[in-house]
Amino acid sequence: MKCKRKDENHNGKDRELAFPGLGRTFLAVMTQPRLLRRSLRCISVIFTRFFLFQYRRALFPVLPVSRADHVLDDRIPFNPRLIRIYLDFTALWIRIAGLLSTGFGKRGRNLAAGFIASITGLYLFAFEIYRKNLSTTDRPNYKKGRYFRLIHLVDPHLMCIPSLHVMLMVHSYTAFRHFLKLLEKEEDLWQLREKVYRSALMITEAVLYVKQHSINCIGAALYAVHRYDPSLFSVEDAEAFINDLFAQKEAKDIPPEYAPFYTYPFIAQEDIPLLREHIRGLFRSFLDAKSADWTIPVLEYLQNLP
Repeated sequence: MKCKRKDENHNGKDRELAFPGLGRTFLAVMTQPRLLRRSLRCISVIFTRFFLFQYRRALFPVLPVSRADHVLDDRIPFNPRLIRIYLDFTALWIRIAGLLSTGFGKRGRNLAAGFIASITGLYLFAFEIYRKNLSTTDRPNYKKGRYFRLIHLVDPHLMCIPSLHVMLMVHSYTAFRHFLKLLEKEEDLWQLREKVYRSALMITEAVLYVKQHSINCIGAALYAVHRYDPSLFSVEDAEAFINDLFAQKEAKDIPPEYAPFYTYPFIAQEDIPLLREHIRGLFRSFLDAKSADWTIPVLEYLQNLP
């Protein structure tokens, strides 16, 4: 997906602006000390607070582990083809950081550094729940193909509520939207903004189709990311996001790189309102607690699960 902008250094000619490849993003990070420091910090937190912590708790089960499943999860068919869409959850926010760091000069690099720091903060924010109460779902023992084998190898599946996958997607979209306002590029890059939003929706749906999460995890994630930064993700934004989940998609609504993997089976049309309403109800129940400490209603909810 490419958009055009005017560049004074190119004598007023239109220059296409698009998400850079991972190689170009890696080079930009490696050659900018501030970006490199923020990236190394992010990698360290992901490794220690997500992967290593889960493995320790799997080997030494000293924390409660709640069952996050809901009966409505049975209405969502297992669709292993969508694994490729699900696995884009990391690459999506990296692409945003790459565009900021390569397309907008010093100001863009400053925004990229702040964005990477906010991703680190998001992991630490969710960890406030995980370090007190873990959660899991009934994940199928499906190991066909290298992607599922990799997931079962590296993910002990003990950090379901709130879903970090969904938190990352929502934060990536809302942060990108905010950056475009700051850069006064909302009109020029609206196609990229919409692509990020559609990607966030489709990855959120994919985590359900590949059975990495329950619908309970989605409502909790939306609440968590709202409390993380209400100025970026308002209650109204959450309502809009929920209403757009599971919507019937036309070819133009599907990012081209997702199209080869976006195949049936999907949720039955009559089940969509039930799923949306449950996600909305759980999100609202956390909000209605009006707790100064955002973790309290989530922890209480987890403690009431099997």
